[in-house]
Amino acid sequence: MPAAAFFSAALPPPSRTLSRRLVVSRAAAAAASASASSSSGWQGGGGVEFQGKVGFLGLGIMGAPMASNLIKAGCDVTVWNRTKSKCDPLLSLGAKYEPTPAQVASSCDVTFAMLADPQSAAEVACGSSGAAEGLAPGKG
Repeated sequence: MPAAAFFSAALPPPSRTLSRRLVVSRAAAAAASASASSSSGWQGGGGVEFQGKVGFLGLGIMGAPMASNLIKAGCDVTVWNRTKSKCDPLLSLGAKYEPTPAQVASSCDVTFAMLADPQSAAEVACGSSGAAEGLAPGKG
């Protein structure tokens, strides 16, 4: 069974702050880039070009603009949302659509999830046809 990491964050109480940093190694980015069959690319601030397929689950207030920016930067983006009509503006920009989180994860090298709450995150990641079903070694 493939290993996977799924992160969920909620807003901290007003008296506390939350600071987290996600670091992706150049080797991991290079491996994903080398295995990608897409000719699209994105040049990150660290000087590593990523040419893989990107999945995006959750197209709400934060997810839609993030996915839109990836598309505008030239990334090959596949999207999914519980309310399919929220995918339409991104499809008009060139995104692809898959009907389940599992299908997004299986068709992409990297999959992001931007969901409303921990319950939604757990359902989309581990529920029926969840993203975890589509993960394989080397994908995340």
